[in-house]
Amino acid sequence: MLVAAVWRDFRTAQKLVDEHPGCNLYERTRSLRSVLRIFSKSAERFFENLGRFKAETLDDSLFRRNRKSDFEEFEAGFQENLFIFASSAMTLADQSRALSRKVDLPGYSERVESTFRGNPRHKFIQELRNDLIHVTLHKPQYQVTTNFENHESTCRFMLWPDKLSRSGEYHTLARAYIRDHSQGIDLGELIESYRRDVNDFHGWLNAALDSVVGDQITDYLRCVKRIKAVSSRSLWNIIFRQVLLPGKRDPYQYLDQYLTPTELTEVNKLPFRSKEQVDCIISLVDEYEACDSALRDVVYKAFGVKSPQPVVPVDAERIRHN
Repeated sequence: MLVAAVWRDFRTAQKLVDEHPGCNLYERTRSLRSVLRIFSKSAERFFENLGRFKAETLDDSLFRRNRKSDFEEFEAGFQENLFIFASSAMTLADQSRALSRKVDLPGYSERVESTFRGNPRHKFIQELRNDLIHVTLHKPQYQVTTNFENHESTCRFMLWPDKLSRSGEYHTLARAYIRDHSQGIDLGELIESYRRDVNDFHGWLNAALDSVVGDQITDYLRCVKRIKAVSSRSLWNIIFRQVLLPGKRDPYQYLDQYLTPTELTEVNKLPFRSKEQVDCIISLVDEYEACDSALRDVVYKAFGVKSPQPVVPVDAERIRHN
């Protein structure tokens, strides 16, 4: 039915699929995954930069006048990390809350309550995000301490409570977090612990969404794939029937435009122009499973695949009499 609708009017068929109840759910869950990726990457970059900064401070040369631009680049990098981390953290909270209004997830409120709502660390990050977006960009400052007994250095980037100009207006729990860190807020410790909270929560959320609306999303993606398969099949038929075969062009010349180097290596391990090799190429390129039996025969012909010769049974009685 869907295929017939596509042939009658592609735009109408696409509109019907866009109205599928799984469409909005899929877009929202995909957005959540994207924001979670940005959030996680900001944390990873913070620790990568921290490792580089620590290595650069071993001989104190980073603090010399002739390396002022290098030092300022580190400071700007940590400031950027903090902005993206706090902003994406609260975007995750906002989008998760909006999704929960669309889908009745058993245990959602209890999970949010235990992980975030009563958590001073979460409230602090929430207030910090409001500062960064609406008031001013806070500038993390480094702290390097050395243990002279074992000559080991500890490098941290800190937020100092007295630099948080709006802290008196913070939520009660956020102010409690600041009081508990009156000697300075270690950004590495804050980011790592909050990242664990977020990952645990979204692991639970993904499983809950899958159990409640997973079937709707799967059916929507099936419909999308079906529509794309019809369009893809039409395109490939045109390419093979009207371009490659009439022009006697060898499709092997164009494989590097469609396959990655790793995939080309995999294909080249198989017998040249064999059915096995061409089936492998089709499986790699045909992401929408558009290749039906009729199109596959056309592809075989274009690639020059020879049909295996039929095995003729031997007449044993005839051989004996001869």
